[in-house]
Amino acid sequence: MKLLALHSDFIEYEITKKTSMAEELPDEFKKDRMEEVLAVFTTVESVDEKNPHIIEDAASHISDIAQQVKTDRIMLYPYAHLSSDLASPQKAVPILKEIEKELKTRGYTVKRSPFGYYKAFSLKCKGHPLSELSRSILPRTGRERKEEEEKESKFVRFILVSKDGKDFEITPSTWKKNPLWNEQGTALLKIFARNELEGNPQKKEKPKHIEYMQRLELVDYTPESDVGNMKWYPNGLLIKDLILDFQENNVARPYGAFKIQNPLLYRTDVPEIKMLMGEFHERDYKIENENLVLRFASDPGAFPYMQKVTFSYKNMPIREYEEAICFRKEQKGEVSGLRRVRNFLMTDVHAFCLDEEQAKEEFLKLSLLCKELMDSIISKNRWVLGWEVVEQFYEENKEWMLNLIKTIGVPSLIKIMKERSHYYTMKNEYQSIEADGVNSQISTVQMDFVNGERFNITYTGEDGKVYPCVILHCSTFGSVERAVCSILENAAVDQKEGRKPQIPLWLAPVQVRLIPISEKHLNYCNELLSEFKTTRVDIDDRNETLSSRIRDAERTWIPYICVVGDKERESGVLSVRVRGEGQKSVVPQELASKIREKVKGMPFRPLALPTLLSKHPTFR
Repeated sequence: MKLLALHSDFIEYEITKKTSMAEELPDEFKKDRMEEVLAVFTTVESVDEKNPHIIEDAASHISDIAQQVKTDRIMLYPYAHLSSDLASPQKAVPILKEIEKELKTRGYTVKRSPFGYYKAFSLKCKGHPLSELSRSILPRTGRERKEEEEKESKFVRFILVSKDGKDFEITPSTWKKNPLWNEQGTALLKIFARNELEGNPQKKEKPKHIEYMQRLELVDYTPESDVGNMKWYPNGLLIKDLILDFQENNVARPYGAFKIQNPLLYRTDVPEIKMLMGEFHERDYKIENENLVLRFASDPGAFPYMQKVTFSYKNMPIREYEEAICFRKEQKGEVSGLRRVRNFLMTDVHAFCLDEEQAKEEFLKLSLLCKELMDSIISKNRWVLGWEVVEQFYEENKEWMLNLIKTIGVPSLIKIMKERSHYYTMKNEYQSIEADGVNSQISTVQMDFVNGERFNITYTGEDGKVYPCVILHCSTFGSVERAVCSILENAAVDQKEGRKPQIPLWLAPVQVRLIPISEKHLNYCNELLSEFKTTRVDIDDRNETLSSRIRDAERTWIPYICVVGDKERESGVLSVRVRGEGQKSVVPQELASKIREKVKGMPFRPLALPTLLSKHPTFR
């Protein structure tokens, strides 16, 4: 399929003549007009007739362009002149109708110009750098089809486990009738089980976090780069940095891991790198005319690094971690906001263990640290656990696994494989369940019995002999971007359930906003800043109405809004709008103390932007 997308002030057409292949339509559709629109000239090709993904992929490409140019209005315009290899009209018309239907389910206002007519048309292209974009949609590669088939076929058994360790074997046809669903606290697990056994729900609209990330000026698309590479505004980067601070100060350091750093580029003619590329399905960014690839995971750096480290049984387990910028060329149809991107930051902990017994001890420690991370950053009661395990290992270690789940205390779905499909024999996945019913993996712990030997990562035993390590991989954040997505999607859950959406207080870019009623109250606001030494406080000193400034604070989810006038200055008592709780009167010291108590134990960074809002630029 070929697409030519023109971001336009308007497009209008009028039918002038009918051809023999024209679809039937009422008179009222013989002319139409649409304003502030993405006009998408579309040619359905013969290869599209047998492409089972053409509807989804075309809609995703069009949606991606619409998001880049910031419009929700689309005109699909059949246009046979973009290709000489045309589909038959009998196939092309249903494909165009389904694309129209799919875009509407994603929340767009869509019109479709009729197929098989000569038409007079006019449009006014906006003329900005993104106003003229073309796309060529090809059938997914054999590798991509193989991956889909593997995902469907590699699991031979499925087991539900309650948070107290009780197990229930299920099948794709019987899972809905399981008695576990009668227990409290299993609703999210039921959604996860449905997604894994039947597939994610059909997308009816854009994920809500996309609206939030743009409106709050946190993150945005980067049209000048490849799709799936995002730009971060100061407040978004503050959230990202705080999350990284938590991972280092509350997870990696307490676990005893030392920090390392490795390059972004790797040579593809190095056998170990080539082997790892296969493990990650070669979704790589290659450097043209060079045998180089951008880093696709932390392992290409961590494994060669540890090959050259000398240690013995006395030093073990050896624990290291890295904040690794990674690149994976995900399918364009799968890239959506922050949920799945092509450039992401992974925080990865590795534990190099003596044997299986030590690996099990470390697996529990890492699993509990990831539980704390999920509760602190994603939100309690908004996530479940998924597990993948080789059948033989499960049967030999069933009691240990069920006790492990009971210790973590989170309901789980175990998927059992006949044999390894990747390097790990067992892993867990910390799955956030989001507003649209989709699950997103945030953290994972994996047990690896093969790569110590494959990559010659060894230790000297008590007997003086050399042995390969058992390796634990713990992506505390498989993608920090996806963690931010989940935080915003949790806000969407709150909004859907009638609560005010908000970011966790310790992550809120601004925790307190002071709004002076007039310029004469600005000095007092500046004096109040000394009461909030470890709190992010700004002052809205802009020359706008009081009601406008309050609305803006509400719209940007400020947790505590303080209007400051004569009364507050004279009494020393602040009237505070507490987000989600209403109006309260407190003295500044009490408010500062309350905030410190709520964020106790969490990292702190100062404001990302100047204290005075009059000094802020507008980023969008």
